[in-house]
Amino acid sequence: MRALLLPVLLVLTLAGCSTADTGELRLVDTKGSVQLLRNEAWLRLPTLMVKGDEETDDTSVACDDSGASRSWRASTTALINNSFAPRVAGVATELVDSFVEQGWSADGVGELVTLTKEGSLAAIEVHAVEKTAENRASITITTTGPCVATDGADSDEVRVLEGRK
Repeated sequence: MRALLLPVLLVLTLAGCSTADTGELRLVDTKGSVQLLRNEAWLRLPTLMVKGDEETDDTSVACDDSGASRSWRASTTALINNSFAPRVAGVATELVDSFVEQGWSADGVGELVTLTKEGSLAAIEVHAVEKTAENRASITITTTGPCVATDGADSDEVRVLEGRK
C-alpha cells in the first residue's frame, strides 16, 4: 500500500503545481515536492524502531537578508525506542543508502549527511543523534527546496502556504 500511495500523492501534488507567468518556480511549486520527499524518507525508517515523531515542521526560510528569496523546508524528528537506540547510526546509514541506491549523492559522514540528486527540487539532510545523558536517540530528516523569489515573509503567498492568516 505504501509503495502505491507515494507515487499517487506525488502525481496529485505535482498536477496542482503552477508557475508564474514568467515560467519561474514559485514557493507553491516546491512545497509539495519537499514535503513528499520528507514523508518518503520517514516511511523508510523501520516502524518497529520509531517511538514517534517529536516535532514536524513545514515552513519557508529566508535565503537572503531581505527575506524575499525563500525556500520551503520540511522536517521531522523520529524518536527511536530505547531498545533500538544503539542502532540509531546504522539505521540512519541504511536510510541514506536507500536513497543512494536510487541515484542520490551523499555528502558527509557520521551524524549528518546531505543527499542531492540532479533534477530533484529538494535536498535531504539526515541527522542521527546517539542516546546520551542529555539526548534521546533520534533521526532528524530535513528536506529543503530551491530558493525562489517571493514578496517576503509577510506576503500573502507565504502566509497562506504557512497557514498563517
